[in-house]
Amino acid sequence: MTVFCPPVELAGIGHDFPGEPVRNDHFTSRPELGVDEEWILRHTGVAARHWPPEGERHVDMAERAARRALAEAELEPGDVDVILGTSATARPRVNPTSPGNNYMDVALPVQRRLGAPKAMCLDVTGVACSGFLHASAVARGLIATGHRTVLIVCAENPRPILNFSYRNSVLFGGGAAAGVWRANPGADDGLHAVTLHSDATHYDAFDIDEHDTMVMKGKVVGEFAPGVLADATRRVLRQADADLDDVDWIIPHQGNINLIHDVQDALGIRDDKRVLLNIERRGNTSSVSVPSCLSEYVHDGTITPGDRILSMAIGRGFSWGAMLFSYGRPRPWEQ
Repeated sequence: MTVFCPPVELAGIGHDFPGEPVRNDHFTSRPELGVDEEWILRHTGVAARHWPPEGERHVDMAERAARRALAEAELEPGDVDVILGTSATARPRVNPTSPGNNYMDVALPVQRRLGAPKAMCLDVTGVACSGFLHASAVARGLIATGHRTVLIVCAENPRPILNFSYRNSVLFGGGAAAGVWRANPGADDGLHAVTLHSDATHYDAFDIDEHDTMVMKGKVVGEFAPGVLADATRRVLRQADADLDDVDWIIPHQGNINLIHDVQDALGIRDDKRVLLNIERRGNTSSVSVPSCLSEYVHDGTITPGDRILSMAIGRGFSWGAMLFSYGRPRPWEQ
């Protein structure tokens, strides 16, 4: 059986970072951590991050990001056929996504907040930081089955599950980002290629301990991730019959500045001005990192409609991938 996949377009993108920035002195004032500003910047590249204020949860940020993405796409909540949620930091009871909800889903609470009555909702879980890439592939598949408009919502609230006796607690920030994929019949396809992979050998490198706090084995991530991300990037370019010269912007997972530099070195793009970052002011925001970085540079005018973006990310599992796509209506390849 042949399934027709209509062309798709990333029609809108939005982000939300709540409250005032939490700067590194929040951590340097804790003598038990043994870190100073220079150590944090050298090991993570993070100067500030955002955490939701007391009482605010994933869905508060997700709603604001989703409304911004829908406005960018000139759509109303009632136009949405599917909502895909993803989060690495939601936990039953200890860090639920919305008040009164003891589960850890994002999509259904967002549907209630937005008022999107015809939307089918589900969450893409277990992949953490690569959630936006995985959800975009799922969106493409759902559009091939007849749905026309898919809203992806990524939301992270790490503070309640951080173990502040570990230095890696300096790394993580909260926030939300959302993107709208829609069918675009009669136009060129805006999702040029995507490749996704998993290797469970180190599935416990990003995990949850017996106290429901986050566990991340940074050394394992640092040894494994650069090679597979560079390989996925080369694969997705081959899949699209493209090369780096065809790409306008490169958005790596904002996991850690040293990881980003290792991937850049592997691809020979260490000083490439097309590489866009927000880790210094936002921290590692897991599933939010790629779409929020995209959104920030769309809304400040750096990325314009028709630009081609190459992105790569790795999350729990390990699960990783790369994606080549256009923002807005794609321009012809010969330009």
